Amino acid sequence: MKLAIAIPTYNEAANIKKLLPAIKENLSNESSVDCTVFVIDDNSPDGTADISDKVGKKLKATKFNVKVIRRKKKEGLGRAYIYAFHAILALDYDYILQMDADLSHDPKYIPQFLQATEDCDFVVGSRYVKGGATPDWSWNRKLLSRAGNIYTKTILSSKISDYTGGYNLFSAALLHKINLDTLQAGGYGFLIELKYKALENCHNVAQVPIVFMDRQHGDSKLPRGIIIKNILLVMKVRFSRVFTAANT
Repeated sequence: MKLAIAIPTYNEAANIKKLLPAIKENLSNESSVDCTVFVIDDNSPDGTADISDKVGKKLKATKFNVKVIRRKKKEGLGRAYIYAFHAILALDYDYILQMDADLSHDPKYIPQFLQATEDCDFVVGSRYVKGGATPDWSWNRKLLSRAGNIYTKTILSSKISDYTGGYNLFSAALLHKINLDTLQAGGYGFLIELKYKALENCHNVAQVPIVFMDRQHGDSKLPRGIIIKNILLVMKVRFSRVFTAANT
């Protein structure tokens, strides 16, 4: 299996130097996996791209490699992922895993994602299935996130329980079916839109329970007002489907 891991970064110098070795370590028993980690950096002033290059060279092995994609400016999570997906899909990879750089997504779950591909072309890392958790969140943040995901699941599809998490695996064939350039949402709303499109096109979906830990280094990139924006986005995604169906 040829696996690409896409990690968008902006000022993640302290985290990326820990994350890359952890990814390699957790793939050490996956002898059939040839992995390339793509760090998509939006011109971080803290030198994230250069550090990723340096660490990647030290970690380089027969079946493990790190490539840094340097973008000229910060354009948000969605634009970074779309740029990276296009670049990766032009190459010969079987699966693409997306994950955050801030150590909130533990690489120990990667083997479980890979195991799930035996039956599925779409695998979601979920905080809201048995075994998943957000142990260091405040009660109000837990409430908002849980309520937001229940609302999204009710409006869009109940096949998955975590629409806003960024730890997910797609087959390359599945992403080829999605017109990525039609995804309009920015920030974390992009994840909702992407997952909805993936559910429309996938053969089968699985959920891997994950324990999500808050970042230890750097500032949170969760914008103010994101909950309200995502509520409006969910309705837009839902009614755009109704409109499309009515005109076909």
